[in-house]
Amino acid sequence: MKTEKICGEKLLDLFLEKMKTCADFEFLEGIQPFKIRFSNKIYYVYIKNISSAYFTNRPDVTRAQLPKREEFDSIKNSKIPFIFLGYDSENDIYVCWNFHIAKKRLNEKDSVSFYSRHSIQNSVNEEIFYRKELSNGDNLVLFKRSLIKKFFESIDSFFDDEDNNLKENDTIDCRDDKKIVEIKDETLLEKLKPLLTGEVVHSLEAIKQVQEFYGSKYPGMTYKDWSELVRNIMKNS
Repeated sequence: MKTEKICGEKLLDLFLEKMKTCADFEFLEGIQPFKIRFSNKIYYVYIKNISSAYFTNRPDVTRAQLPKREEFDSIKNSKIPFIFLGYDSENDIYVCWNFHIAKKRLNEKDSVSFYSRHSIQNSVNEEIFYRKELSNGDNLVLFKRSLIKKFFESIDSFFDDEDNNLKENDTIDCRDDKKIVEIKDETLLEKLKPLLTGEVVHSLEAIKQVQEFYGSKYPGMTYKDWSELVRNIMKNS
């Protein structure tokens, strides 16, 4: 994975570009880390570039690293949430790890690595937040930079405080990058509605349209999975 390494000031500018028009947002101070106020709550935010983890036998593994800094001691001991974001410039996305865990790991050692996967980052689209659990137990939320405002609006719904598990959240419509668990696209739902209502139900045609709409984006989906999605629409309509 070869990505452009962006300086801390530019990473801040990219963040502010999407946040500064929000009435609930106020930039307070700093560069990396920096302090913000969103919906009357203060946060520390620290953004680092995501790059290859340089594992020769696992080229898909990526990481962002927390360095050891004196200023992190006061942040770690404060009651203010610390949000660690990895930025993938190639895909213009953020990766957020459990921020409760990230704060606890501040200054744990000279460099603390948080891992992701290049293949997952490549699959993130404009509309949804992706959740993924890695084999090491870490949980990630991945999303386009354009969704950063929505991320902070729902930030407390993503992770549990007690452990590294993700919370259930109805804003997420996919289990991971291989299967979708619920159809929420309004355009698609409107197309399916006439096929699934009325005296004659055209469920096979509905399944076909769903498969064509998503194409090969979710390679883990079987025909049974697509059928189940359509049945769920029928149950809830």
